[in-house]
Amino acid sequence: MFTIYKQLTIRGVIVGAFVDRFPEALTKMLQWVREGKLKYKESITEGFDNMPSAFISLFRGGNTGKAVVKV
Repeated sequence: MFTIYKQLTIRGVIVGAFVDRFPEALTKMLQWVREGKLKYKESITEGFDNMPSAFISLFRGGNTGKAVVKV
């Protein structure tokens, strides 16, 4: 409903179609991260012994953003 109300367009993208623009995108996104315009989320699990539960949580959708195991 929100998409229709705002007259937004949804477009599917195949990342491989833009591989030639990767260096440009990386530079721009790093700039946005430094400026606080682009934020990322991580789910960090501490310890090698907790890796199995982190792996299971990943497949159950229990993580937010990038799943990381800190050893």
